[in-house]
Amino acid sequence: MLLPFESYTFSAKNYQVQRPNILSWTFAIRTSVAHVICAGRISFLIITLVISAFVFFSCSEPVIQELSREELFTLKLGKMEDQIDLFLYHGNLPNHKTSIFMRDGLFYIASGTSSKVMEFSSYGDLIFLLYNPERNPEPVSLIIKEDQEANSTRMAVSYPFINIGSLAVDSQKRIYIEDEIPAERQVKDKELDVILNRLIYRFDRHGKFIDFIGQEGVGGTPFCYIESIQLTEADELVVISRSIVKWLIFWFSSAGNLLYEVEIDQEHLPLPDEEAIPSLSKIFADLKDPVLHLMLYYYKEKIDEATKAKSTVGNFAAYIYRLNLETGRYEGYVAVPHNGERIERIGSREVSVDNPSYELIGLNNLGFYYLMRREGNNLFQLLLLTESGKVAVRRYLVMEDSDLYFKALNLSASGILYSLLGEEQEVKVVWWRSDRLAKGEEND
Repeated sequence: MLLPFESYTFSAKNYQVQRPNILSWTFAIRTSVAHVICAGRISFLIITLVISAFVFFSCSEPVIQELSREELFTLKLGKMEDQIDLFLYHGNLPNHKTSIFMRDGLFYIASGTSSKVMEFSSYGDLIFLLYNPERNPEPVSLIIKEDQEANSTRMAVSYPFINIGSLAVDSQKRIYIEDEIPAERQVKDKELDVILNRLIYRFDRHGKFIDFIGQEGVGGTPFCYIESIQLTEADELVVISRSIVKWLIFWFSSAGNLLYEVEIDQEHLPLPDEEAIPSLSKIFADLKDPVLHLMLYYYKEKIDEATKAKSTVGNFAAYIYRLNLETGRYEGYVAVPHNGERIERIGSREVSVDNPSYELIGLNNLGFYYLMRREGNNLFQLLLLTESGKVAVRRYLVMEDSDLYFKALNLSASGILYSLLGEEQEVKVVWWRSDRLAKGEEND
């Protein structure tokens, strides 16, 4: 169904809450007063300076702390069962997805290049392998499972994957894997002008094939390009797919029955004002309710008076909208803090440029939005917003982008940020305990 949209306009302001740096201004007052007493003269000018210092420091920006990164384990580059294929081909990475998903301290890594899914402990021990034997050597450290009914630890199970994409794991340890279907089964959608060639395969925790999910549910029509697959706390599967002209979202029950089907196109996006040009960046399913969270950036069009040429001005606003699937309407939004500006030197001139925009990474089961933006070389800022739009906490993260060939970032339901970081000789699996920030276990 195409969601109805009740047109409306609104105005919103971004307030930047500044917190006093207590240690700084307390030290400044004590030092200034001590000098005055020692000198034996208290003048109105000195008192004025002390008060000015108090005001200045009390209004200064809060110091943003760094959230430490923990390196859990590393993977070697290669074709073996406990290695990952991220080799450069003709100077470029392979044109296949590499995904990571964490559940209950276990890490699942899907390699599209090798057509395999690996399950690791948090110490890096390979526990389980689901692989295409035509693209991988025979495992040497795992028991190859021949009988579909046999259950044991440290197993390897074969399956003829073609081109693996996203993956997810539910509370029953069922594995959901996006894969391409054979060419003879692919379908052309003339209305959307896309090829329907992706399905979601489900396996139990021992690698036994359960079924596949398409647009209508179990055994359904293939999807077009899949942006992501997500799971709610009730093990409901949400498939976010998209064509050139619209986003298509399919929400399924734990049994694989279709609950909601949504199409979102450019004409049905909410507008903060009539001149705004919307751009839908990300869609995340709520973990508890049938609600979609849409990350929208807004731009404005500028006309050059001399040439009459049109150009798009950088984004002036960003909002996260909540789309209720039961009512089919947008119900509320959160204003993302403005990017702000920074001074950069170009030659001998200093110019003011916009900071990069915040990107929505996801949301946790407490309702916090996790956003991130680049601050500088290898430095990123993590921002947590409450459901009401209040800034809960900010932290700096360090990721050595200058040394990375590949990066896959994800957020767990509890709010742990984790990542695959591909370097020249190895791939690191790391995490940041950002869940503690949402629980208030670390002070801002």
